[in-house]
Amino acid sequence: MRRRQSVGSCSWVILLCASAWSCSGRSGDRPTAAYEPETGRLRTLAFDVNKNGKNDAILYTEGAGTRRIELDLNENGKVERWDFYDAHGKLAKVGLSRRDDGIMDAEAFYTEAGALTEIRISTKRDGRYDRTEFYERDVLVRSADDTQGDGRPDKWDTYEPDPHPADGAPPYAISSTAIDESGAGRPTRRFIYGANGTIARVEVDRAGDGVFVPLAPPPSQVPPPTRRR
Repeated sequence: MRRRQSVGSCSWVILLCASAWSCSGRSGDRPTAAYEPETGRLRTLAFDVNKNGKNDAILYTEGAGTRRIELDLNENGKVERWDFYDAHGKLAKVGLSRRDDGIMDAEAFYTEAGALTEIRISTKRDGRYDRTEFYERDVLVRSADDTQGDGRPDKWDTYEPDPHPADGAPPYAISSTAIDESGAGRPTRRFIYGANGTIARVEVDRAGDGVFVPLAPPPSQVPPPTRRR
């Protein structure tokens, strides 16, 4: 997932679209603009991003600036990406339809340099974002889930790179999972995973101060004391 170049002004976009169409030497859809009848200001601009002769993006303006750009790059008639811009013309976030069906169920956020930092996901696709993924150098490092639907995370996962993922598996593996057993909005129990995803140990935060200590194994797993001679 990569960041698109931010658009600073509507007039710049119009000139760019017109130039790209005229220089392409192809027939097909031309950039199509719609204007506010009262003010004559640009309202929307449809243009062809992949230069295949069919307009697949619509730019929406607010005042003299770009508000958002909607893209239908697979040209199935449904938007799969929304680029939102702030008042300064900088990219604020990218909305995504993970099923390419026109329903926005994720939002991605980027640094000024274009590095992915965060993705918020609506797992039920109802407009409520109940999972947040955090990235460093475009790599998933941790996530937080609201499994109860009360607006607070109650499950936290951390990840580590997997240099040899199975076919079709992501290039990372869960290294730990923490859960909230008390409803306090903070993790109280943590599972640390070992090789092949097995649980290596369980830790608890009894004092509620963020300090986890290993949970003693059940008596059946405690090795018998060494007999002294």
